[in-house]
This record gives sequence, C-alpha cells and structure tokens, in this order.
Amino acid sequence: MPYPPQPTSITSAASSSFRPVVLGVDLTSSGARPGAHRARGPLPPRPFDGERFLQLVRTADRGLLDLITLDEDFLLHPGRGQVTARLDTVVAAARAARVTTGIGLVAAVDTVHTEAAHTAVALSSVDRASSGRAGWQATRQTAVPESDDAWAARVELGIQSVNRVWTGRPGTGSGAVELDAEGRFRVDHDGIRFAIRSHPTRAGGSGATLSRVRPPVVLRVRSEASARLAGRSADVVRIAVRDAAQAVRLRRLVRDAALSAGRDPEEVRVLAEVYVVLAAERASARARLELVEALEGSDPGRGAHVVADTPDELAVLIADWAAVGAADGFLLRPSSLSADLDAITDHLVPALQLAGLFRTERTETTLRGSLGLPDAAAASRALPTGRLLSA
Repeated sequence: MPYPPQPTSITSAASSSFRPVVLGVDLTSSGARPGAHRARGPLPPRPFDGERFLQLVRTADRGLLDLITLDEDFLLHPGRGQVTARLDTVVAAARAARVTTGIGLVAAVDTVHTEAAHTAVALSSVDRASSGRAGWQATRQTAVPESDDAWAARVELGIQSVNRVWTGRPGTGSGAVELDAEGRFRVDHDGIRFAIRSHPTRAGGSGATLSRVRPPVVLRVRSEASARLAGRSADVVRIAVRDAAQAVRLRRLVRDAALSAGRDPEEVRVLAEVYVVLAAERASARARLELVEALEGSDPGRGAHVVADTPDELAVLIADWAAVGAADGFLLRPSSLSADLDAITDHLVPALQLAGLFRTERTETTLRGSLGLPDAAAASRALPTGRLLSA
C-alpha cells in the first residue's frame, strides 16, 4: 500500500523553535542475525551479504542521514545458541567509505582485545578513506559478568589509551605501531584479519605521518556510571530508554558530567535509540510488530523505545521528544532493514524536512561538521599513513 501524502508541518512550534535533529540508523543487523527463529521461519539463516550491506549504506547516504553505526554484535554467520564468527566493523566501514559521500561511519571496536595503537591507526585509515567521516564506538566485550562501574572504568582506560595515540603524546606516537620490513603488520581482531600498510613520503622516507582531528567517540549509556563516563569522554552518546522522561533524565546526567569535567555540554550529542516498524498504516505496522514479538520475544527493542506506526507519527514523536529536551537526535534501529530503511529515507526524512527539523542538503563534509561538533583542533593526532586491507 502506498504511503499517504506527507503533511506540510508536524506542529506549529517545531519549525521555528528547534535546531535540526541528528538522525542516524543502526545497521548492525545487516550482518547475520543470531536469532534462532530464522531456522524455524520461512527464510533460512544466511551469512553476511556484503553487496546488500553496501546497498543499505548507500540508501542511508542518499537520505542525508548523519551516521550509520555498526555495533559489537555485527556477525558473520547466524548462530544457534552461540556466535560462530564476527565481522570486523572497521573493515566494513572502510568498504562503505568508498561508496558513500556524506554519511558518518561509526565502527565499534573492543578496547580489550585490540591494542590502542592498532585501533587508532585502523580508525585513522577509515577517516582518511572517508575524508573525515569516521567515528569510533568504544566497547568492551567480556564473557565475565561485571558491574557497570567496572565496565565504565575499563572502557575509560581504553579510550584514554587510544586518545594518547591520536594526540601523539610522548611514547605513544607512530612508534607504538611496529611494522615489518615491508611496512605492514597484521592484527587478529576476533577472528577477522586486516592489515595496514605504511606508504613512503614523496621524499622517499618511510613511516610518513598525517596529522588529523580525531574521529568522534561514541558511547552507549547503560546506567549512571556510564552516563558519567560519557560526559567525560564521549562526543556522541547512545541511550536506550523506554520513554521521554527517562531520556530527559539520562541526557541531564550526561550533560552534568560533561560540565563537571570542564567540558561544554553543548559539545556532546545525546541520541535516543528507537526501534522502528514502519508502514503506510498504523494497523499494518502493529501487525508486523506482533509477528516480530512472536518470533523474537516481547522486547525486540532490547530496552529502547519501540515505534510501530507510520513515518508521519514517528516524525511527531521526534518533534515531541526534541521539544522537551529528551535528545539531540535519534538513532533508529529498523526491524526490517530494507523496508524500514526505505520508509525512513523516503518518508520520515521529508516529513522532518517540512517541519524544519532536518536538513534539506548536506553542507558539511565531515562527521564532526554534520553533528555540529567542534573541530577539536587541539586534539589533532599524528598517525602512520595506511590503507586498510581485508585479508
């Protein structure tokens, strides 16, 4: 069923009172999803499809979205009870950089199993390939349960280590990455291998350096402890909340923590995660959600707010949450990647544009610029030049 015509406005206040919202989409499930229901459903489990992934990224780029995120659950093969393999998010982001022109590419990289120098250089490669559109979601994968305070403390150590490489502080510059005689090294990252090769300068030397502004750091807030960490260390904060009131509270915690750390709270973007099931009619969207819940359980959003409705109604919710200061933007998690992503780019974005809540063209070329973040020139880094190679 075709979508009805878009409204000329969402609310009378939205078009004049609020700055444009940040809008991103999580494409983690474009890797194989591990849900056992796929083995019981009409479609059998299937591994990662690289061409389909690139088509999705191009669709998001065409829709003028600010960023895509690839979380730590980006999988290579669907599993039954266990994960059989993971995709390297940095390699995927580097590949996406070649087929996009404006969208930010945020890759989740573990702070435990990957050395800080390797993380910094790999992300720098994506940043160069995309002309400044890379982002890093700092994560910590562990099979051992731990308190949120402990999780936040360990992730913060990882962020600090990578930042020291990016800023080129003593003892952490390009010498932190050891290259072989051919100017390359190999890194085993959770089962997927990639290599970074240094290139000589025009003068003939090796180990050339390139000074750049560090990519934005993205963090997922899980509790008050991680909210404090995000305020101190993150540029972009993901919050999974059930309602606007909870979002207002977490955003305030993050901004207060930023202020306490001597940062400008306006330089931190808080994005509310929303799990979306979109259709031309509300009844159709609700029916799809009921099917998803029957297959995946009663909480497909995993703690995030769930919207099963039309794109217009989602636009109204975005305007309402922005009006009460619940978020600076939204990270949408499509239930059905192709159908819901098309609805986002072809129907939600025009509705927000008509309301004055989203851009009508790209005016910035970097992820920092798109998010309205400072260029952080003081945090420039000197890293070995490199080209990311998938093995």
